[in-house]
Amino acid sequence: MNSHEMTLNPPWLANFYDPALFDAGAGDADSASTIAYYCRQLKGPACSVLDLGCGTGRLAFALLDDGHRVHGVDISAPMLGYLATKAEALKVDARERLSWTCGSVLDLPVGETFDVLVAADDFVTHFDLDELGRFLVMAGDALRPGGWLLTDMRERSPVRLAAAAGALPKPMQSYGLTGGILTATGPRYAAMMGWEEYDPHSRWLVSHQLYSFIDAQGREERRDWKTIRQRNHSNAEFIEAALQAGFAVEQAVGRGGDGQLGEQGGFFQLVRL
Repeated sequence: MNSHEMTLNPPWLANFYDPALFDAGAGDADSASTIAYYCRQLKGPACSVLDLGCGTGRLAFALLDDGHRVHGVDISAPMLGYLATKAEALKVDARERLSWTCGSVLDLPVGETFDVLVAADDFVTHFDLDELGRFLVMAGDALRPGGWLLTDMRERSPVRLAAAAGALPKPMQSYGLTGGILTATGPRYAAMMGWEEYDPHSRWLVSHQLYSFIDAQGREERRDWKTIRQRNHSNAEFIEAALQAGFAVEQAVGRGGDGQLGEQGGFFQLVRL
């Protein structure tokens, strides 16, 4: 399959991020382990953190618990609305250490500089290569000299990518129930199924996801289609772009138990020179 045959711009693309689904960790994201990784990296003295793509504040609130000051940026007003509601329950000290802005990180006016910039949970795969370069330059401008950029990309297996690149019919992935999904009619469960398209030449990956909302009696209440488009950057591409933007690679590790870095995916700790 090539990019001309792919559904690169479905009409529902802009509706991918549902705050309730995101906050509960529904679907295939391993957000809990990702959040734990960043909290471990930032153990120690409190610092100022710029959390890009902060969403509903899942990472930001964990960092606040560790004493850090966090400014979040997200392009989605509904996601930030969810964050704002959760922030009302914070203790005074933590609430004073949290702020946020709605907007695109590529258009972010750089004023204050930070000790650490975090772009978590596959954030950089939302950019094409030109945008990735712009993002890394912006990140350097937003960091003090010696500051860290922490980011990650998910590891995608060659078998799964080969299936996504193949012709229809394609295999469906399915994921178990997630609880605690808040809706207008009360808490619900959600289950996800999905299929993918992939062009190995352009490295564009399109994931089509179907969420079923299940009520307390086990009945399906509704279904939502959601689609996300990402560029499956190779690690070599990402590291080269970082070096060009004035970073050095302090650490790059795979997401598996052995920590070995493969062709694509991993955790990256970059330092601004």
